Amino acid sequence: MDIKHKVLLNAGVQALAKFLGIAASLVVVKIVTGIGKEFYGNYVTAYEYLAFFGVLADAGLFAIGVREISKNPDKTKSILGNILSMRLGLVLLATTLAGLTAQFIGHYPLEVRQGIWITGISMGLTIMAGTLNSVLQARLKVYYFSGALLMSRIILAALIFFISENLNLFSNVFFSMLWAGVIANACFVAVTAFFASKQTQLSFGFDFDWWKKTLKESLPYGLALVLQTLYLRIDVIIISFVLGTSAVGIYGVPSRVLESLLVIGVFFGQAFLPKISQEEKEPEKAAHSLVWAAEKLLILSVPMILGLIHFAPDIVMILSNATYLTQPGQVGSEALIALLVPTIFFAYFNQLFTYSLIAKKKQNYLLLVNGVALAINAGLNFMLLKEYGLVAAAASTVVCEMVVFFLLSKQVFGNYKLPFRNKQLFSIFLANLLLFIEIYLTPIGSDLILSIAVGGITYFSVLWFTLGRDMLKKSPTA
Repeated sequence: MDIKHKVLLNAGVQALAKFLGIAASLVVVKIVTGIGKEFYGNYVTAYEYLAFFGVLADAGLFAIGVREISKNPDKTKSILGNILSMRLGLVLLATTLAGLTAQFIGHYPLEVRQGIWITGISMGLTIMAGTLNSVLQARLKVYYFSGALLMSRIILAALIFFISENLNLFSNVFFSMLWAGVIANACFVAVTAFFASKQTQLSFGFDFDWWKKTLKESLPYGLALVLQTLYLRIDVIIISFVLGTSAVGIYGVPSRVLESLLVIGVFFGQAFLPKISQEEKEPEKAAHSLVWAAEKLLILSVPMILGLIHFAPDIVMILSNATYLTQPGQVGSEALIALLVPTIFFAYFNQLFTYSLIAKKKQNYLLLVNGVALAINAGLNFMLLKEYGLVAAAASTVVCEMVVFFLLSKQVFGNYKLPFRNKQLFSIFLANLLLFIEIYLTPIGSDLILSIAVGGITYFSVLWFTLGRDMLKKSPTA
């Protein structure tokens, strides 16, 4: 199978698994939001607080590991073993720091501060599963990881459902739901380790010279990831301080919808990294591959945005209840979804451009870009949140992604001569135009299920009749 088809297969399987995982995760959102906005706000806060520390524990090692294993497959055991040791140490450090620092945030309820210790364990398990995934990613067998992730999400949804249906059995429902996440992620690690062991022997490595060399190279990207996580999540943290946990609950619904969908872009970028790394010394071939990937992201992202904006109220009602909709004096989750969804377009391309620049060893530039984005997002939130509320937080996120897109595009176009194809771009535009007309200007748009069915058929039929096998085939230089 051609490597581009492998990339597409991996990304496609990941997308399918992720969509099923999203469904399972959204079951969790539906159940937890039903308990109340404050309870859900506490639940979101306990997890969001850990996001920064989770990236700190990464230190950029995942992307560097995938790149190095792709370039040096004969050294897989050594590379993976050393990265496992490094990340285990970082996980222990990050979890301890998260748990300790949370105890000094008096603004958080005691239950949240204590719960962060539990979510810290969940975070550590997720990071170790991701570390093991580096060998699957490099071998283009990431569908095993996707399957393990899907399984863990189903287990979590089942446990959360059981807890919600048997509240009298648990002395503390909040902690019980957090421990459900630990159990699900423990299963996630176990299954991922099983499949990774089929690719290479799993062991810890302690080549300290290699550690020093790799950390020196990965730290700029690791710091860039820290800044990226902060600029993407700083709004939730600031909301929890300024507006309280009930506001976090309202904002948490669109945040979870967006987060679930943005992971698809991350997975696509990760699936693309081994290929672009292998082609790093063949500029023309790499440029054609990048255009190929960009076209696929256009096909995926634009209809998603059109649908989410139109059906935002329906989505909120599916995931929560009417108390999360706009009311007098309260902006609702549906308005925030409509504001936030353009982020999908920019975020998908930002992930693709990020991994393309990693292949070019441009990690230092990513550090600068994410630093600028963090400064903009934090600044806008501090200046506008009190006066304009949650609308300011959503708008700030979109502005940040647009700035990142502009800065990354400038660097990518400076490193790659991208031969975009007019036929493909026109076909994608035509398919989305017809989809827009169906959803917004005909009775079809009054029904979510009907729009998905008819709109999906229309969209992919237009692409197939105008592009045919061009949608999947490799570029002329591949």
